Amino acid sequence: MAANVTVLYPNTPGARFDMDYYLAHHMPMVMQRFGAHGMTGWRVVRFEGKPEQTPHGVMATLDFGSTEGIAAALAAEGGPVLADVPNFTDLRPTLMTGEVVGRV
Repeated sequence: MAANVTVLYPNTPGARFDMDYYLAHHMPMVMQRFGAHGMTGWRVVRFEGKPEQTPHGVMATLDFGSTEGIAAALAAEGGPVLADVPNFTDLRPTLMTGEVVGRV
């Protein structure tokens, strides 16, 4: 069953988030490292709104073929992927993993 990782970055005024670096370097690196473990694609959404209305500013969704693939990717490559976070933001991301139970 398909699964995904959702990565949420808080909507914090004054925080640093380099979207150009994120899209050009970080996400391709994530795809390269996690692809060997079943990652099939990703999406990034930048939310609009004030923090009291929109608690997260950026969301990335990483698509995988299975939850086992997610576990393998994080175990093998999670360290280097998370080590890159300070290169584009001073925010602490929240990671959530789950099985896809519905899709159109």
